[in-house]
Amino acid sequence: MFRNKLVVASLAMLIAACAQPPVKEQDTGLWASAGYVEPAACKECHQQIWQTYTQTGMGRSFYRPAGNAPTQDEPFYHEDSDRYYQLIKRDGRLFQSRWQLDAAGQEINVLEKQIDFIMGSGNHARTFLHQTPDARLLQAPLGWYAEDDGTWAMSPGYDRPGHDGFQRVIAYDCMFCHNGYPDLPSGADAVGLTPRYQGRIPEGIDCQRCHGPGRRHIELFQQAEPDVDAIQASIVNPARLSPDRQLEVCFQCHLETTSRPLPNVTHRYDRPFFSYHPGEPLADYALAFDHAADSPRKEKFEINHAAYRLRQSECFQRSEGAMTCTTCHDPHQVFRGTEAVARYTAVCRECHVDLAVPHPANAEANCIECHMPKRRTQDVVHAVMTDHRIARRPPPGDLLAPLPEANRLAQVRYQGEVELHYPDPAQLDPDDELYLAVAQVMQSSNVEAGTIRLQQAVEKHQPKQPEFYFEIGDAHHKAGRHAEAVPWFERALEHRSGFPLAQRRLGEALAAVGDFARAEQEFRKAAAIAPDDSDALRELGLLYARQGRASDALEVTQAALRIAPEAPALHNTRAAALAQLGRRAAAQASYREALRLQPDLDEAEYNLANLLASLGDTEQAEFHWKRVMARDSHNVQARYNYAVSLAQRDRVRESRAVLEAAVEAQPDFAPAHALLADLLQAAGSPGRALTHYSRAAELEPQSVDARWSLALARLAQADATNARRDLEQLLDLDPKHFEAHLAFGQLLLAQGDPAAAAPHLEQAARSPNPQIRAAALAAMR
Repeated sequence: MFRNKLVVASLAMLIAACAQPPVKEQDTGLWASAGYVEPAACKECHQQIWQTYTQTGMGRSFYRPAGNAPTQDEPFYHEDSDRYYQLIKRDGRLFQSRWQLDAAGQEINVLEKQIDFIMGSGNHARTFLHQTPDARLLQAPLGWYAEDDGTWAMSPGYDRPGHDGFQRVIAYDCMFCHNGYPDLPSGADAVGLTPRYQGRIPEGIDCQRCHGPGRRHIELFQQAEPDVDAIQASIVNPARLSPDRQLEVCFQCHLETTSRPLPNVTHRYDRPFFSYHPGEPLADYALAFDHAADSPRKEKFEINHAAYRLRQSECFQRSEGAMTCTTCHDPHQVFRGTEAVARYTAVCRECHVDLAVPHPANAEANCIECHMPKRRTQDVVHAVMTDHRIARRPPPGDLLAPLPEANRLAQVRYQGEVELHYPDPAQLDPDDELYLAVAQVMQSSNVEAGTIRLQQAVEKHQPKQPEFYFEIGDAHHKAGRHAEAVPWFERALEHRSGFPLAQRRLGEALAAVGDFARAEQEFRKAAAIAPDDSDALRELGLLYARQGRASDALEVTQAALRIAPEAPALHNTRAAALAQLGRRAAAQASYREALRLQPDLDEAEYNLANLLASLGDTEQAEFHWKRVMARDSHNVQARYNYAVSLAQRDRVRESRAVLEAAVEAQPDFAPAHALLADLLQAAGSPGRALTHYSRAAELEPQSVDARWSLALARLAQADATNARRDLEQLLDLDPKHFEAHLAFGQLLLAQGDPAAAAPHLEQAARSPNPQIRAAALAAMR
């Protein structure tokens, strides 16, 4: 029989003992309207619990940097992205700096962000956050881990060449589990809007996350004649809830089936993001999903797997609801070392009475060490957690062995059925099949079958929420079926005209099918709906760029930059427009700003290299082309331009080597074959040259230049039959190719057919080129 370990003083005693705490007015948004108060208001009556709780991991989960914030003595070098990082203090503030070194060892691409918040108690890790002027929270790339008495390493998902830099926005689902509820304006958490924290940001998971809003509770305390029953009813005491509702107080954050794309949870569309109240069924707020039962990815161990693994335990399943998280854990205080071991072992002995004496294999009877061992997590590879799947024997192998980050393993995205994990299907309503279908397509795990399934569910239930229609459109859009996506985005907008993401996606789909005029209208509507978001203006700028409307692209992109001045892609688009308008110095500055913000933005670096080459700065151009090639071996366009530059500087052997690597990396890139053929022909390798000329013509059958080069190569090889065929095909493409007429006429003369040669020579004689005219007239004599 499991016992609840929490000891709470009687409510009557608390009323008698505590002062009348003030209720601080907070009316800036949803936080106050839902009845939340400043957490310190709880301290007056619950001082002992307050003091112990503030030492727990939850109580220290989110805070502003203080004097004891960690800093580095030496910079941290991340080899995969070739960047240096350092966390420093200056003038009482905390900063994270990032830089690279150029070929001369000078610092370049220097970027520094003030650290405004720290996420994570430090029990396992700390993540550093910067708040932008427009109230976004951005994650810093370098993190701190408790392993080995403190380790600096890249934040999860950053240990790879092309990481997010300082651009990763802290989403609402991150804040939901790592902190108390922030205060948001109504509608700020709508699907598709950039998460912004414009109101109050709490510091740590507060009492109200487990006990519900406290305003009414305090107000009843403040009455002249407090009603004990009413006071008790005004706040949630999880110990008085049913086992399922007790567990769900913890499950709201700790039931994460996976941190990888799946999705692991879908929130109900009629619920604001920060609206779950302890005591209500969790399924009324969100549904949890998992990989298919037969998937090898079902067996996983991740950092937020305590509840997920506990639910797999025989102890939990056979307890029939008696075992909850608080069976072992007191959420109000933390136990460490031998005290924790004794506490947890005592819980085990309540059922396993045969362990009342020391276990033969462990004189100290530490049940946890073997049956709930510590393991390295697969998603946060510098963290070690307790495995809450209580097992007869620990898993095989070295559970603490180092692991590479999954992103570095080039893992293939999960493709398969997404299954409901929680709650039991019997607790669902019939129209919840809509959410079961959404889970298939939301992160493209089961998109083909899931799209059909979702369409059928939508037609069956005719939901009012526009998000269901949007998800169908988005599934088609991501799969490249843009025309099919359009009507679904339109249906979403019929249900909610102010749905900015649906408006923007509609514009993207229309642009993809070539309806530029209507796409422009939709992007402008999206920008008007969400004037604080730059995304619609960014897409509009790209649309103008595709149409060659450089002035319009520049105007719109500069408007977007006023909203998001540190968006690297916007600086790249601005630079391209400036270059097209002939403002090359300004374009170069914009490209360099894009790279300062995101040093591995290949498009910007490639464009900068091309611009530098056009300005005659071949040395710098080659430096940037080589950086692009080093990051992306398949970027054949950068290889080609670099090879052209080398050839122009008479570095022919190097140029050939680059081109050979290019055609090996991407065999269907015709210009590389053509240039390589030219170099081989000049180097006296006509046979090899002919192979590449043939491949270039095959890849671009409508290219006059490719066909002409191939014909000349065949003539040089005395392959008259194939040369004649190539010349005929070329003249079909370009009947006024005077040089080809001359060559064809000369070939026909050589074959003894002057009658067939005559019209070609006559045409060549009309050439504006005097040399071609002279040669044609000489041949006709």
